[in-house]
Parts: sequence; structure tokens; C-alpha cells
Amino acid sequence: MAVEPLEDKTILLTGPITLYEVLVVRDTLRRALAERTPLRIDLGDSGPWDVAGLQLLISCVKTGRDQDQAVRLVNIPKVCAEVAERSGLADWLHSVQE
Repeated sequence: MAVEPLEDKTILLTGPITLYEVLVVRDTLRRALAERTPLRIDLGDSGPWDVAGLQLLISCVKTGRDQDQAVRLVNIPKVCAEVAERSGLADWLHSVQE
């Protein structure tokens, strides 16, 4: 019996990730998590960011871990890293970065 490795699914987030957009972004991330495959979230074209957006990422990563699903962040923009730094979450952000 051979087991095929699961392909990573990549979600590209674009535009603002703030309090005003988190509901739409949350739904996108929930659908991706429901597929139960390793997930990469590409943040390269996203911004501006606020704490609500960062909280959404934290929730997504935690949900993935709770269901044994890898969730990694790629192309983290400077503005997101700055929000994490101000919030005391720079180490966390670095730990989930690919």
C-alpha cells in the first residue's frame, strides 16, 4: 500500500485584511481548512493590516493544528509584521512562516 503525499493548497490573500474584511476572509480560510490538506497562505499582495486581521491568522493556524493540518504563511508583508511586532506576536509570526 502506497500513501501519496497531500499537495499543499495555496490561498492568495489580496487587499486589506482589517476589521472590515475579516468576515469574508474568514469564510475563504474556513473553506480551505475544510479540505483537510496542508495549507499555505500567501500574504504577498495583502494590506493594510490591523489586529483583527492578525487574530484571523492566529485562529486559522490554531484550527489547522487542532485538526493535524499544517498551515504556513508565506510572503508576509512588512505592515503585517509590524502589527505583529506591536502586538507582541513577532515570534509567533516567525514560527508559522514558511
